[in-house]
Amino acid sequence: MRFTPVKTKYKLTPESVDSVSEDVSSFLVGLKTQKKNIIETRLTVEEILLNLMDRYGREQEFTYIKNNSFGKPYISISLYAEQFNPLERGDGDEFGDWSSALIQNSDYSPSYSYDKGVNTVTIRFSKKEINPIIKLFASIVAAFLVSLLRFAVPYESIVYIKESVLDVLYNAFLGLMTTVEIPLVFLSVTCGIIGIGDSSVFGKIGRKMVLRFIAVMLFFTSFAGVVFSMFFTNLRGNDGAGLSLKVGFEMLFDLIPENLIAPIVSGNTMQIVLMAVIIGVTLVILGSKAKTISSIISEGNRIIVYITGLITKLLPFFIFVVLLDMIWSGDIKTFLNMWKPVVALAAVLTFLLVIMLVAVSSREKVSAKLLIKKMLPTFLIGIGTASSIAANGESSETLNRRLGVKKRFVDFGQPVGSVIFMPSTAITFMVCAIYFSSYYKLSISVSWFIIAIIICVFIAVATPPVPGGAIAAYTIIFSQLGIPSKAVAIVIALDILFDFVATAFDGAFLQLELVRQAEENNMLNYETLRKE
Repeated sequence: MRFTPVKTKYKLTPESVDSVSEDVSSFLVGLKTQKKNIIETRLTVEEILLNLMDRYGREQEFTYIKNNSFGKPYISISLYAEQFNPLERGDGDEFGDWSSALIQNSDYSPSYSYDKGVNTVTIRFSKKEINPIIKLFASIVAAFLVSLLRFAVPYESIVYIKESVLDVLYNAFLGLMTTVEIPLVFLSVTCGIIGIGDSSVFGKIGRKMVLRFIAVMLFFTSFAGVVFSMFFTNLRGNDGAGLSLKVGFEMLFDLIPENLIAPIVSGNTMQIVLMAVIIGVTLVILGSKAKTISSIISEGNRIIVYITGLITKLLPFFIFVVLLDMIWSGDIKTFLNMWKPVVALAAVLTFLLVIMLVAVSSREKVSAKLLIKKMLPTFLIGIGTASSIAANGESSETLNRRLGVKKRFVDFGQPVGSVIFMPSTAITFMVCAIYFSSYYKLSISVSWFIIAIIICVFIAVATPPVPGGAIAAYTIIFSQLGIPSKAVAIVIALDILFDFVATAFDGAFLQLELVRQAEENNMLNYETLRKE
């Protein structure tokens, strides 16, 4: 969609609120946005403007901007006055406010800034893109067609193209991802710690929710890891059958870097995560005294996520290069054998979802069949689009109107959970790590297993919310666990399929988890939940 940038000044009046809200709706219709997301965004814009009107009174002038930044459309509302965040819910709120650093990078989530006396709220949107499956299919077809050149040109020419072109492009792309992986992990984890620890961002219920999300992810990933080990390999290595005290101390001391530069030079992800946690906790303790540093880290996180998104737009071409190189090298069998981890992943995710369904059904005294019926539309959107954004509107409506979770709980839990609660993604990383460690005959010890669980969970949370963002994640995980870089090339070609499965199951897990947490916080309408 092409459009002319708009910058209009309005007075804060009910008429201008309606006018801007209607324009936002039309804008999103032009972007072919899902209807439910259009409605939710319009309501969000209305609430922002009404909050500004309540604070500053009518007739205060504000500026409405509709523009496009590097191909990504956005709207912003700015107002020159004393600082006031219209997204905050107020002091003492048990949840927190919308402007959490954890969700500001998500599409359709508003973010607030204050600079030189100007209050600005910005909402960025995603344009409708080609289905990832179509891109994957096109890359595969193109690779097989081009591979036929080996029958038309001399063997020496094929070897030259492979070594001088394909290998160079492959190394260049992985080099780009390696360049962003260290700042990506450090900034994402640091921002997460700052957000969770800041009482102005997460209230009592909000912090409890986030910690519960992480605990469930750790449990699910541990369970899945044990099952995958039974499928593909056995735990072995110099740890023996258990984790000795000596090995435990070695693991602990290996986390401590020699200096601040060492983790960056060596690319030691665990040490980088530890540094991020320490710095994040320190900034939380210092609070307003370190507000400038916290702001710089938050802005840096936005920048690195955006850069990662730009790099991953090259993903279809990279898949083409990888497959063509594999065909000419005679390694295509390795790619075809990837059906094994795909089947194992689907089986374990299905088992965990059934267990969670039964647990919620039993605890809330509601039919499991009825839960499945209510959750199915969101699941189908997720598995059909691989987009949590596309499924977000349906998921919110299902949680509130069909599963009985009170709207206020949904409004906070849905966006935060979409960013943090990614058990299926963490499990996907785990199955790939275990499968390739077995494929390359690496020694898997208990200490390796524990480190793999921690890395997969942290990286799942830190993975940027952009298509192909998992590429950086696989690079980090495999390098930390000693898995050859060739594995990255193989798994990336199938990550698009993994993404469809993970998106659908993550959405279902989140809905069930929010039902459980809503019940614990007395924010569940049982009549709505049990209604046919």
